Amino acid sequence: MIQRLNNTHHKKVIKYLHKEKEVNIFLLSDIERYGYDSYFFSIYGGINENGEIEGILLKCFEFIIFYAYDKFNVDEFAQFINESNCEEVCGKSQVLEKLEKQIDLQRYRKVTIFKLANKNLLPPYKEDSIRLRKIRFGNLNKIVRLYEEIDEFENTTVDNIKSSLKTGRGYCIEREGKVVSMVKTTSENRNNAMIIGVGTHPKYRNRNYATKCLIKICNELLDENKIPCLFCDNEAASSIYKMLGFEEIGYWSIYRK
Repeated sequence: MIQRLNNTHHKKVIKYLHKEKEVNIFLLSDIERYGYDSYFFSIYGGINENGEIEGILLKCFEFIIFYAYDKFNVDEFAQFINESNCEEVCGKSQVLEKLEKQIDLQRYRKVTIFKLANKNLLPPYKEDSIRLRKIRFGNLNKIVRLYEEIDEFENTTVDNIKSSLKTGRGYCIEREGKVVSMVKTTSENRNNAMIIGVGTHPKYRNRNYATKCLIKICNELLDENKIPCLFCDNEAASSIYKMLGFEEIGYWSIYRK
């Protein structure tokens, strides 16, 4: 049976999500930050006859994140998703593939999940002539313009970047008065952080700008005992991540109307 979860379920929820805590960064971060009584999202769980959790779903407006470890009631969750009139569902690919024939959404994208597993491969950050700047609210318009210049990025807004920075941080490199490279995090929690927005303006590539930003932010996170994770579907970028100590831990899929 699917029911809305509350603080009384918290220990079971955390134990369940920690089975794959790097996969569940978004869920863990939202629960850690907002709890179960947020006005803009709700947490639901599949509860079996023994009172144990089998599947957790976060619904935020028309957006859903779903996770299950091992078995869950496919029919019940598929019906719940269809009746929610959501625009997008995302989650661990292996789980969503069990639902895809029954939900009214089509797979939009599938990416690889990486985590920084070999810390010895990550070089220490060293200051040099290439100065990094923190991404702050004052330079967000420049960040938006960089998004517009990179084909691989989806369109974003200042508000979207502000929202991500509330649960993360970022560094960028400026040249000729504009941001040309950046790396950000979002959904940071006490154990992990999701790295996003790794990119460089096409005219400034092959100068290791984004790698420098990535090394800086990963070293900071490790100093705080947080393991960096990221999504990637680019073979060239994956090779760089692996050289820095990242390894593949699974796949993440997005389904949309």
